[in-house]
Formats: sequence, structure tokens, C-alpha cells
Amino acid sequence: MDRSTESIPDQILVERAQKGDRDAFEALCERYLPVVYNRLGALLPPEAVEDVTQEVFVAVLRGIQHYRGRGSFRTWLSGVIRHKVADYYRRRHRRSQEIALEENIHGGKADDWEEQAHVRMALYRLPAHYQEVLLLRFAEGRPFKEIAEILDISLEATKSRYRRAVQAIARELGYDRPDKRGENG
Repeated sequence: MDRSTESIPDQILVERAQKGDRDAFEALCERYLPVVYNRLGALLPPEAVEDVTQEVFVAVLRGIQHYRGRGSFRTWLSGVIRHKVADYYRRRHRRSQEIALEENIHGGKADDWEEQAHVRMALYRLPAHYQEVLLLRFAEGRPFKEIAEILDISLEATKSRYRRAVQAIARELGYDRPDKRGENG
């Protein structure tokens, strides 16, 4: 990232980008490229990440005029990411992915690809606020204190949301049922 824009707050860069400042938009893209890429890496098959990353930034370029600053730019960007992930799965028809997963199971034991796809689909089915806390923690490796600041909630609320999110994804994955994936996972 250009050192001259490193310390400029997102809101200032957004305002400049909304006025047509290409450098400001590029600075936002550079700042958030790792965030977008890591999030998509946690939600999509590896071969789709680069294309959907590009789709996210095209959507940001087209939609930045509609950003009104009611929440942080990062929160707005997370919404764009969620929409592009939903678009991806709509285009791919979830049912065809489920069939492909079933066809790739060998001897009842899933390989790494199958397990990753299963986890991605479970994460995708979670409510957005659970996805957010899990992605901040796992895809971005953020500590709880930083997650609390990003989400603008207390540290205790962050940890509580994280625990509920982990329980929810465990339910989605079937780890809370003895008849699924061994004895309670």
C-alpha cells in the first residue's frame, strides 16, 4: 500500500473514492484485499476464490456511491462479500454440490476436500453475525479483543457470540448428534 494512504481512515478514503478519486479507491482495495481473500477462502472452494474476489471489488466499485457511512466500511464490505458468496452458490446450485460430495465419499470416510466443502457449506448456512465472528477469528486470526472492537461490542459479548457460533456450526456439521461423525465428533 502507498505509504501516503496508510494512515488515512477508511471513511476519508471512501469519501474521496465516492468523488471519483481512483487512488483512494485503490488504497481501499489494497487495504482490504487480504481480508476479502481470506474470507472467501474460508467460504468457497479454492478454485473460486480469485474470481469471486474480483467480483467483490467490482461490486464495491459499482456500489460505493450507495455506501452512506451508517456502519463501518468493513461491515459494509462484509455484506458485499456475503452477497457474492450467495451469488456463487446460487450459480452453482447447491444440490449439484451435495450430489458431488456424496459421489466422492469413499468407504464412508471423507477426504480433506470433502471435509472442507462440508464445513464451508455449514458456515454459509449460519446467520451473518455468527459467520462474521468465526471468520474474524479463524480466517483472519484476530484476537477476541480486536474482534470486539471491529464488531463494536463488548469483549464478553464477543466471546459469548463466538461460543454460540461454534455451537451452531457444530450442529450444522452434525457433531452434536451421536449418530453423526462418530461419537459426538
